[in-house]
Amino acid sequence: MSTAVSVATTRRVLAWHLCLAAGAAVILAYFGLVRLDVLPGTQVALYCSANAALAGASLVAARRHRALRPPMLLFAGSAVASVLGDVTYYFLALVHGEVAYPSIADLFYLAAYPLIAVGLLLIVRRRTPGWDGASIIDAAIVAVGAGFLVYEFVIGPTMKNSVADLVGLVSVAYPIGDLMLIVVGARLMLGAGPRSTALRFIGGYLGLVLVADTIYSYQAVNGTFQAGNQLDAVWMTAGFLFAAATLHPSAPLLVARSNAATPDATTGRLVVLALAAMTAPTSIMIQEVRQGNPDTIAAAIVCNVLFLLVLVRMTGLVRAQRQAAITDGLTGLRSRRYFEEALGNESARAARYQLPLSMLLLDIDHFKNVNDTYGHNGGDRVLVEVTHRLRELIRPGDVVARYGGEEFAVLLPATGPEQAHEIAERIRRGVSAAPIAVSESRLARVTVSVGLAGMPAAATTDELVLSADRALYASKNAGRNRVTSAADTQPAHAA
Repeated sequence: MSTAVSVATTRRVLAWHLCLAAGAAVILAYFGLVRLDVLPGTQVALYCSANAALAGASLVAARRHRALRPPMLLFAGSAVASVLGDVTYYFLALVHGEVAYPSIADLFYLAAYPLIAVGLLLIVRRRTPGWDGASIIDAAIVAVGAGFLVYEFVIGPTMKNSVADLVGLVSVAYPIGDLMLIVVGARLMLGAGPRSTALRFIGGYLGLVLVADTIYSYQAVNGTFQAGNQLDAVWMTAGFLFAAATLHPSAPLLVARSNAATPDATTGRLVVLALAAMTAPTSIMIQEVRQGNPDTIAAAIVCNVLFLLVLVRMTGLVRAQRQAAITDGLTGLRSRRYFEEALGNESARAARYQLPLSMLLLDIDHFKNVNDTYGHNGGDRVLVEVTHRLRELIRPGDVVARYGGEEFAVLLPATGPEQAHEIAERIRRGVSAAPIAVSESRLARVTVSVGLAGMPAAATTDELVLSADRALYASKNAGRNRVTSAADTQPAHAA
């Protein structure tokens, strides 16, 4: 029954599904009317529906989630400003036939930028309230790279013509607004915190808007912009995508505080930073190819190659440091930190697909006596040999880690209590099957006590670890060298 309910819940159509589907239908209808050149009022309504949907969805999210209220109200205000700009623009177009640039509509369009930028900044501060220097530097790299392109293709040409008149000032104001979104958006997307679907949707929105705005500014300066062109599809898609983000179940994670001080240096992040850093030299190289200046071309190529080589080298160092952080130096097993991250990921997967999950905690019996009798060198030999036997006794896909001192943890994905108990018994017998060399000439028999717990009997990962820990102490109190399940009232006797 629970499985059937779960499947039904998974297949249930949600608000954000309807938002995206409606967005696709509206865009197709809009361009159909534009192509036929009929029903201009309906065209305006369809075009404005994207930002109207964003305004409505943001207000719904503000009502549902108190923590999201301030940024969502700002997003709603930005969307309303865009709707007012669209209505004003098309009203002027219907009255005058052709809208002069700039117009009153541009005031509303420009007002939307600071509202959405402040809303994104509030999300950033909620996610990482402390000083995240690494993310700020990463965002600065992306902002400088993107800003150079905006300056080169929009601001620069506009300033060469003139910025003294109103056309020039407004034309420069749009890319400045885009730069504002680039800075805040890059800080949000590259900062620490949960990488939720809602966040990815917002990233898609920012990317679409920045591309469309840049093309619009270029066309406006050159007098080639026409209403109803392909840019409208980009703006409308961005609006519906942002609306879907605010309605998505993961929206509350947008303001979830990050547990990590700084984000990991993932491959995707390094690729983004590399592309941003190579923007200026590549742009210069393209211009010089047209002008036929071989010296500047060679210098630009060398700059890019050197940067990529340095990045590859730094990537190797980062990976080596990360590997050291998640690996126990003595045994070569995963560290407790890695195990806890894996436990969180596997528990989420188990909940999503209705799968069981089990965990074992093992403790070497009388390990203090081993250290006292044979010295710490003998104790290290025991830890290394127990590690070797554990690796041979677990299954592919299981996660084994040194949990602390003489304690080990084993994570058993998609494993129910009966199978987990069989694996635990196999480990217990395998460890004690043969003596361990504690010196060049001495052997010692080593046993382990095992505690077993599983999900969904344990509702959370904290409860799972606590249950396994209690089961382990029950094994030790019952005489050691045995397996105890959290669900057992009596420990299983040793064979």
